[in-house]
Amino acid sequence: MDTSLRIGRINLLAGILGMLAAALGGMALGMTFDQYAVRGGDHVLSLARFYLREGHSHGMPIALFNLLLASLVDRMAASDRVKRVCAWSGVAAFLLPLGLAAKGAAGAPAQFPPLGLLGVIGLLICLGSLLGGFLRGRKD
Repeated sequence: MDTSLRIGRINLLAGILGMLAAALGGMALGMTFDQYAVRGGDHVLSLARFYLREGHSHGMPIALFNLLLASLVDRMAASDRVKRVCAWSGVAAFLLPLGLAAKGAAGAPAQFPPLGLLGVIGLLICLGSLLGGFLRGRKD
C-alpha cells in the first residue's frame, strides 16, 4: 500500500499555515485584550472583536481538519479528480475563518459580503466527497 502524500500535500501545507495563522491571531487578540476588551474592570466584547475572535477559533479546527484530510484523501477509493476536488474544497473551507476575521477587521459592518459562506460550502463539498469515496471503498 502506497502511503505517500500526492494530492493531500496541499492540505498538509494549508493545515500547517492555517494553524500558524490562527495561533498568531490568537496571540494578537490576547496581547490586546486589556487594551480593547476591558473597560472599568468589566469584560466588554465589541462586535468587531467578536468576529476577530471567531476567525481565530474557527481557523484552528479547520487547520486540524486539513491536517487530517492530508492523510486520508490519497487513501480514498475515488478518481484523482474527486480526490483533487476533495482536497481543494478542504482548503477552501479556510474562507470561513478568513471571512469572519475580515468582517471583524472591517469593523463588523452589517452589509459585509458573506465570504464565510463560501467556506461552509467548501467544507460540505469536501465532507461529501470524502464520505462518498470511503463508502465506495467499503463496497469493494
